[in-house]
Amino acid sequence: MIRSRNPYFRLVDDLLNDNRSWLTSGGETEARGFELALDVEENANAYIVRANLPGINQDDINVNIHEDVLTVSAETAAENRAEDSKMLIRERRFGKFSRSLRFPTVINGDAVEASFENGVLSITLPKADHAKPRQIPVNVIGERN
Repeated sequence: MIRSRNPYFRLVDDLLNDNRSWLTSGGETEARGFELALDVEENANAYIVRANLPGINQDDINVNIHEDVLTVSAETAAENRAEDSKMLIRERRFGKFSRSLRFPTVINGDAVEASFENGVLSITLPKADHAKPRQIPVNVIGERN
C-alpha cells in the first residue's frame, strides 16, 4: 500500500513491469530496446512519415504498405574491428529493425512515395479520395412562405 503512494516506487514498478505489446512495432533489435523513431504528420490529403536513418544505405531500407499498415525496415551491419582491440563503449546499434504503423483512414497505396535524402527517409501516404472530407452542397428545392 505504501509503495503505490510513492511516485518513485511506481515509476520503478512501471519500468520493471513494462509489458506493453509491440502492436505497432516489431523486429529483432526492438526487442532489445531499440525502436525506430518516427515523425508522423497529417494534412487533409495525406500522411507524411519521416525517420532519421543515418549511416544506412538506401538499398538496405524497405518500405511496404499493406491494408493501411506501413512497415519500414532496415538493416545495419556491424563494423569489423581489429582482433587486438576491445570495445570500451558500444552505444551504436546494428542489426535488423522495423516499425509498423496502422493508419486510421484508407491509404491510396498506389500513390505512396518514399524518398531518402541526407539520412532522412520521407514517406508520403495519400489518403484515398473516399476517405477525404468533402463539402456537400445543399440545394434549395423550393421556398416556403
